[in-house]
Amino acid sequence: MSSHPPSTTQQVVNLAEAQALWRQWVEAEFPDLESRAYFLPPVYVNRVPMTRQSVAGQDVLVLGSAPGQAGQSNKQAMASSAAQTLNPQPPRVQDSDVRDDAAVEWVIKRLQKISEENKEVLVGLSQLKFEQCLGEPRYSAVAAQLPVADSLPSSFPKSWKQGDFDVLLIHRHYGFVVCEVKAFGDNIQELNIPQQAIENNIRKKLKQAVSQLDKAEAMLSHLMSDIAPGLRITKTIAFPNLTARQLQQAISGDTTLSQVGIYLTLSKY
Repeated sequence: MSSHPPSTTQQVVNLAEAQALWRQWVEAEFPDLESRAYFLPPVYVNRVPMTRQSVAGQDVLVLGSAPGQAGQSNKQAMASSAAQTLNPQPPRVQDSDVRDDAAVEWVIKRLQKISEENKEVLVGLSQLKFEQCLGEPRYSAVAAQLPVADSLPSSFPKSWKQGDFDVLLIHRHYGFVVCEVKAFGDNIQELNIPQQAIENNIRKKLKQAVSQLDKAEAMLSHLMSDIAPGLRITKTIAFPNLTARQLQQAISGDTTLSQVGIYLTLSKY
């Protein structure tokens, strides 16, 4: 999987040398790997871009807003777009990006708390992109000898070479657990959405998550095929902003979803 061994730019061409470096790095960075939980990164990092501004003499980080969002006129959006062309700024973000970040962060913090309370032994990774596996230039020669995202078999859609794992757990008892996180539900009351529309949206998000998990399972199996062929992977979906009852109601109204063997997990309610 993705790794960051000693910071040297020397090209590594020998597979045995690379494996030795990776083992040394793991042993140095995670001395208690067999007795506690580790999360990478140890503190969740939001994906959305921010700009540094001065407010009341203090430097603060401010989230960018997308042109055309609520409360912004067309003229304001055009002016913002023109200004951005003249003075390039970090990419604008949608409200949904912020909600997605908040949902994944909540799941990570909850998993950290559970692992501490139950003394779980695992490694948790978040927002790990497929292409990050062996993506460092110094390992290009070694990567050519190992499964990487770009070498996913042609039997899978080409688009499946791109993607990420919202949350990936490597557990000493349960093996690999892939979790897809959906933020839907955090603003239902504010938007005053009818019940039927809520259930339809839940079903839509569930089907999206199932498809994304299928892709993640195929990629993880491919990446691990050299050391663990036939890898057993548990797929889970987290809806931290919905109740179990809301999910069950949505599933019961769709026979295809009720037959899907994926766990629904981690709700605030």
